[in-house]
Amino acid sequence: MSDNVDQVIEIRDSKGRLCGTYHYTDPFKSFFRGLYTPNGLNVVACPPPEHPHHKGLQFGLTCEDVNFWEESLTSEPPDCQLPIGVQQTTSLEMLPPAGGNGFVQEVAWTRDQTATFQEKRIISIRETPYAYVWTWQTTLVAQREVTIISSVWGDAGNCGRSLGYCGLGLRLARDLFDQGQVLPVGTRSGSTPTSVSYVGSFVGRRVEVKFQQDPPQYNALFVSHYGGNPDFAFMSLGPTNLHPIMLKQGQSLQNRYVVTVADV
Repeated sequence: MSDNVDQVIEIRDSKGRLCGTYHYTDPFKSFFRGLYTPNGLNVVACPPPEHPHHKGLQFGLTCEDVNFWEESLTSEPPDCQLPIGVQQTTSLEMLPPAGGNGFVQEVAWTRDQTATFQEKRIISIRETPYAYVWTWQTTLVAQREVTIISSVWGDAGNCGRSLGYCGLGLRLARDLFDQGQVLPVGTRSGSTPTSVSYVGSFVGRRVEVKFQQDPPQYNALFVSHYGGNPDFAFMSLGPTNLHPIMLKQGQSLQNRYVVTVADV
């Protein structure tokens, strides 16, 4: 069952347990701030002061002429400051009972009334005894000719030239993942896995966040660890971590991800 409370959708399982809280009227982008295991552990980190745009499980991109990931010029490098765009919900409807537990959202990606994408986003959840399995599907239709890049941060000041982090991403809670590890062992940023997990511990219990993608997408992984550089646990998948994507007006970009949040 699902409830709409003060512009936040609460997704609950068949036992009434809270699975996720989805904020869909944020000025910049929609996101899951709460993403819970069946035991009630929230895997999402609250936005820190130095990265206020790390809001939760979120989807964002960067284009050559507009940034839909960072949310202010102060979050961008001095030599690559792009205008900030916004994702605005134009409609949101719950899925019918036969369609599963979730919702369909229409999102307009704009900057100063100039449209870049029109998106249809379908998010649904399936429950198992030890996990909630989320499916995140997105179809972006270009409203003008546009080139999507990896990020505004690049090597030696070259905007968008390094491995990026834009796409579907999540900053993980420190108390759960400060001693976490990425599985399979040896997985690094830049790989193109069909399945990768971030496993952490909490008071003797273990939690796991798994990202999966359809193999034809070939989206590259970005991952960071607590204790590393940067000092936070973050994981994301493409779609532009490998190379820029150029879309003509009317062309579409489709991606499907599965995010599993589990007690292990």
